[in-house]
Amino acid sequence: MVAKRQKISPLSPTTQSFVPKNPLNETEKQAIIIAVQSAFMKLKNLYDRITPIFDEFGFTAPSAGVIARDLSEKIETSIIQHCRSFHKGLGHSDLARGSERWEVKICKQSGLSINQSAIISGENYIVANYSNDTEIKSIWVLWQAQDDFFSERKHNANIRHLKKTEASSHIQILFPLPQAPIGDG
Repeated sequence: MVAKRQKISPLSPTTQSFVPKNPLNETEKQAIIIAVQSAFMKLKNLYDRITPIFDEFGFTAPSAGVIARDLSEKIETSIIQHCRSFHKGLGHSDLARGSERWEVKICKQSGLSINQSAIISGENYIVANYSNDTEIKSIWVLWQAQDDFFSERKHNANIRHLKKTEASSHIQILFPLPQAPIGDG
């Protein structure tokens, strides 16, 4: 059975879809999903074990996100282990795939936040959104990021947020997979 080439599904039906030069193949998509799920399962197990200890001593346990500051690095390592087309990136790039620069970001709820000093110039972002400390909500790719996809730089803030409307045609959702309407098939 030959897999069909998946078109990037935008978040907004009114925007034209961006098609990357080298789209992810099924193995790469699966490797990314497995890497994220595995890291979050380990984090959940750790968090479930340490929370009672904090409670026992009368402290509030820090959030799972605080405990797992290096979660994105664990995911990067796992992607490389599961998929030979990815390798360690050079310079400030987390990962590389061919000549493309890739970053892994873990963000609470549904967005993407970056450091204000980050220089945006065509890199790809693998984003894992989570809730309830360890529950994966979504895994998606922002293809060929552009500076105008993000909020303006501000003097009193160190963070910029993705403007999903502007970036929607460059977003590919990997997990959960979009559901086909009942009756289509």
